[in-house]
Amino acid sequence: MTKVVHSTADTPQVPQVVLTEPWHEEDSISLIDLWMVLSRRRGIIFAVLGLALLTGLLAALLMPKKYTYTTAIEIGSKPSTNADSLPIEPPETVLAKIRESYIPQALHDFSQAQGTEKGYKVEGRIPKGSELIVLEAKAPEEDGPAYLTIMQTVIDKVEGDHRRVSAVIRGNMKTQLAQAHLTLSALTDPSTLEVKKRALESKLLKARMELERLKNPLTLALPKKDLETRKAKVKKTLAGLRDQEELLKARYQRLDEVDKLLKQQVKDLRTQINDARSRRTEAIANLNSEASAMTMLMIDNELQQNRNRLATMEERLLITQQDAREQLENQIAANQREYTIQDQAIGKVGQELDKLVRDNQRSQKHQAPQIGELEEQLRKLLADHHRKVARQEQTIQQLETRLANLQTTRALSPPLQSLEPTGPGKKIILILSLFLGLFLGIIAAFFVEFLAKVRQQGNDELGPQDITPIKSNR
Repeated sequence: MTKVVHSTADTPQVPQVVLTEPWHEEDSISLIDLWMVLSRRRGIIFAVLGLALLTGLLAALLMPKKYTYTTAIEIGSKPSTNADSLPIEPPETVLAKIRESYIPQALHDFSQAQGTEKGYKVEGRIPKGSELIVLEAKAPEEDGPAYLTIMQTVIDKVEGDHRRVSAVIRGNMKTQLAQAHLTLSALTDPSTLEVKKRALESKLLKARMELERLKNPLTLALPKKDLETRKAKVKKTLAGLRDQEELLKARYQRLDEVDKLLKQQVKDLRTQINDARSRRTEAIANLNSEASAMTMLMIDNELQQNRNRLATMEERLLITQQDAREQLENQIAANQREYTIQDQAIGKVGQELDKLVRDNQRSQKHQAPQIGELEEQLRKLLADHHRKVARQEQTIQQLETRLANLQTTRALSPPLQSLEPTGPGKKIILILSLFLGLFLGIIAAFFVEFLAKVRQQGNDELGPQDITPIKSNR
């Protein structure tokens, strides 16, 4: 700090500033100072400690004993599709029903039945890692019957709600079990398998008989004989057509010869007619006697006959012969067409014969795998039947197991009162009062010391200024 010094002489006084040592505050707390504070204020500490002990003693003597009333509800389980079991209702849902409905309803009913307005409090919780519902309450022993009754009412409500659900599940499972037994009875009935077995055996027997029939040489003998007979008939017809063709060709050649003959005869007749005309001319020139007239009449008669014969010859040559020729040509063409048809028929009969043999071979090849397939179906039918029976028996066993695992909701034990009072005992209360009083006493001592320091600092600040005048030397 600085001090200002003023001179008292006539000369002008110059204030002098004298530097004093600065004031240092301690930065750390000394344990000795703390102990000295506690020693100075030990009266306050003992007073607070005594007051705390007295309060704890009164609390230990006057506080009533409280007991814990508790029970645990195990939620019923229902089987699921796999091997695990599921609760009938999720524990969280059950706890919500208990807290929001069952406990308020039970408290309301009990209060109305007893005619009291006393507030009872029951808590519900789910222990960590479990699916149990724990009902818990803390109350004096005289309120124990009321809490036990309220808890039992809550248990009855939960069990009644879940009993209805369990009954539905149990009824469905019994129905499924009865249907499974009926199915198993139908499967184990010999007639059920026998009908299907006989049907397959009948098909198998027919297939084997058909294969034997196809392998039998007599099977092809009759159709082959028919086809061969048809082929022989066709060949015979074909031979007849060949002979007929030769005959028609011979007749056609004879027509040519007849034409030559007719042409010669026509030529001869024309010569005779010309001769007759010449003789008639001569007869007309010498017509002077009866003999000449008779000769002329004979010549005219001969001429007329020759003309008629010539007309007949020419008609036969130009018309009849042409008609006969055309008719023979048509017959030859029809014979050739029929020959071609019969020749094709022979080829067709041969193809049918080959097809008959090939079809028989294909039928044999097709029939053999069909027999194997029917035999495999018969074996598979028996194996499938045994598997179905075993599977159905397993289904029945699973349903029985699931039905046995269907558990109803129940209380693990009736609501019980704890054997020992709950909460801290008298010794614990006194010990806690001792430590609490000691702690509060120390706090009070430091607080009083703090107030004293504050008052002392206030008094120091109200004192004279720390400035002293200094006389200066002339």
